[in-house]
Amino acid sequence: MKTLLRSALGIVFLSFCLVSCKNNIPKEARYIPKDAGLVLVMDPQQMQDKLQKGGISIDSLISRIFKNDSADAKEKAMFDDMRLQAGIDWNEKIFVFISQKLNADSNNSVTMSVLGSLKDSAKFGAFTRRNEHLKNISVQKAQDFSYLLPHEGTMIAWNDKQIIVTHHSHNTKAVYDSAAMRFKPGAPVDLNSEIKEQVTRYFTQKTSESLAEVTAFTNMFKDKADGYMFTNSNSFISALNAMPFQIPKLEDLLKDNYTTATLTFETGKIVAKMTNYTNPTLSSVLKQYAGPAVDLSLVQHYPSSNIDVLWLTAFNPELIGGLLKQLEVEGLANDLLQKKIGLSSQDLYKALKGDMAVVVSDLGMSSVEPQAKTDERSMMKKKAWGKMIFIAPVGDKASFAKIMDKGVEQGLLEKRASAYMLKQPLNSFAFLVADDKNLVIASDSVTYSAYMAKTATAAINKDVLERFKGKTGAFYFDIATTLNGFTSDSTGHFNHSLVSAKQTFKDMIGTSDKFDGDAQKASFEVRMQNETQNSLVTLTSLITNIAIDMRVQAKKERESEEKMFPGGVPAIIRTN
Repeated sequence: MKTLLRSALGIVFLSFCLVSCKNNIPKEARYIPKDAGLVLVMDPQQMQDKLQKGGISIDSLISRIFKNDSADAKEKAMFDDMRLQAGIDWNEKIFVFISQKLNADSNNSVTMSVLGSLKDSAKFGAFTRRNEHLKNISVQKAQDFSYLLPHEGTMIAWNDKQIIVTHHSHNTKAVYDSAAMRFKPGAPVDLNSEIKEQVTRYFTQKTSESLAEVTAFTNMFKDKADGYMFTNSNSFISALNAMPFQIPKLEDLLKDNYTTATLTFETGKIVAKMTNYTNPTLSSVLKQYAGPAVDLSLVQHYPSSNIDVLWLTAFNPELIGGLLKQLEVEGLANDLLQKKIGLSSQDLYKALKGDMAVVVSDLGMSSVEPQAKTDERSMMKKKAWGKMIFIAPVGDKASFAKIMDKGVEQGLLEKRASAYMLKQPLNSFAFLVADDKNLVIASDSVTYSAYMAKTATAAINKDVLERFKGKTGAFYFDIATTLNGFTSDSTGHFNHSLVSAKQTFKDMIGTSDKFDGDAQKASFEVRMQNETQNSLVTLTSLITNIAIDMRVQAKKERESEEKMFPGGVPAIIRTN
């Protein structure tokens, strides 16, 4: 009896676990094919709740965007009809997914779909019959869904529960006719037939053929977030067959690699967390050639107190050799390199240690070209574009010297004492110096000399440097300082939006962790100027200002067209 009871309890517990796992899977997942390369997800209900807590309602937002003239009133009425009376369930998640494939004619096709939920399919059908843009288009019936085709290559399809809006494109290449000695257009493509086939697949595919069966995708929703992202390396596997040169085991290395990310609007910041899942083959290579942590000493003596961008990375250069071995092309690569430039692949990847850093500072507007000057304010001299340092410590000195000597042979470099320099400095990144310790590219010789003297202390926040410790990749972007340099003298149509952006964003911090054997995690954080308000509320104010600027500018352009062409803009002008 006890054994029977234990068995029953075990079955109940297992059933509970399975049901819990299934409940975690969004119902929309079964409509998204396994080969979708990119999926973006938004939770409008959760975002709306955050806005309301911040004192912003959807109605007030819409009222700000749409003004009170007759044209705006008409557009607002159409928008409200879709939002409130079309039977669409705006409380459910919205999915955007993109697929691409190589067709039989060797041309690529791209399909983008937006997937949402319906509360009342009858109401949506009624909406299509009264909407100004859809009412003259006949609704057609398929076995499992209804659809209409508002434009070539565009379909709106729905069943009782879901609605999918899809756009499909098929790129055709011109074909060379050797007899006529000229290019001819490729064979015509029936876009509507192709899109119907694609959408039919969404509504009829088995669960096993959808992302509902991909663990990396479904596990992503265990974390509560406002938005999600998923990428899939399998989306471009078919394109490998079209490569003129087939690389052994390349598909084994590329298939079944997934990236997931969550986006959350928190108080005073936007947080994104990312995980890269690699297949067993790629995982074994990454684990064998694990990289070190970033070297912070590379940026600590940068000579400026106005740093705009920091970027550091650290990797094991032997990883490149490991990948070549896994692909079974190391010998071929060495033969080709020896014939072309007299170097081996080992010379190339061993030349540098694997630590790299970029620092950019003092960014600002350059001088305005004479033809672009419109008033006294824009005639003022602007600041130079900024300063920059790129540094990569040398790894194997002999290999590095071989590469530099090749640059001398080609006339690109010249050797001065023990250092290599550009023979003819470039206009943008004008100063390069390479010796047996470092490869350095600077914006100018003054910045280079000050950096190499190591007497300055870079003005980098201690909390930022603390976050960088132990990471294999690190990134910092001072958004406010950079925007200030580019917007202080701005006179453009979107000046209001640029000023709002400067008042909205503070900075951005990104880091990536070491590979843990199965996956690599990364995080990004955008910090806002207002540290006490939810970042979505802060961001919404900015987006609203941009939307207003765009509508005002579009209205001005329409009014200008109407004055210049009272009868409408001639078709030939619109075409050109």
